[in-house]
Amino acid sequence: MTTDELLQRVATQAVVTVEGKVFKAGPKLKASMAENTALTAAEIIAHPDQREELRTFRYGHVVGAGLPPAEIEDWQTQHPEHPLPADLKELLMRVNGVHLWADLDTLRAYFGILPLEEWQDVRQAGWAMMFETPPVGQLVLSYHDNGDYFLVLDTSRQTYVWYDLQDFDNPKQVGRTVEELLDFWWRETAWLGPRQSGEAG
Repeated sequence: MTTDELLQRVATQAVVTVEGKVFKAGPKLKASMAENTALTAAEIIAHPDQREELRTFRYGHVVGAGLPPAEIEDWQTQHPEHPLPADLKELLMRVNGVHLWADLDTLRAYFGILPLEEWQDVRQAGWAMMFETPPVGQLVLSYHDNGDYFLVLDTSRQTYVWYDLQDFDNPKQVGRTVEELLDFWWRETAWLGPRQSGEAG
């Protein structure tokens, strides 16, 4: 998928509105939670100061505005150990952050591709200790709400890799080009679409 094709799909898919129930903690429950970190989820849900509210969720695709070339080059100067592929720099000039089926109140999805300024060396990630040897030249490009999966760019090989932290030793090779990355990302996020059927998340 080219960047133009991504932007066309993003522009043509309608926003989805869903009614869903959320649970709000009142002041007594909040105080209890602050004092007692051992409260179970069942105890929190059963607490009399927990109230149910109906909320409207709006979901849609959010892409960040592209960056000026000078900004990308400034980042590259500050991170010479992570040489970005030319086609990735071209993507960043058009799109900086990809959040498919994002909650339009937060502008973030359940998982998405971070904007350039939030990319970090794998060695700084909370799960870096899972590597036998700390990797060099690898960037974490994505976020995931429950921390299960991460998209990594191996800048030494110019390869995109998808890590499942539950099956860490068998990462999925996504591809070597931005087009392959966008193909993968569109497919990988497709399951978020069921929110259209009334699932609030």
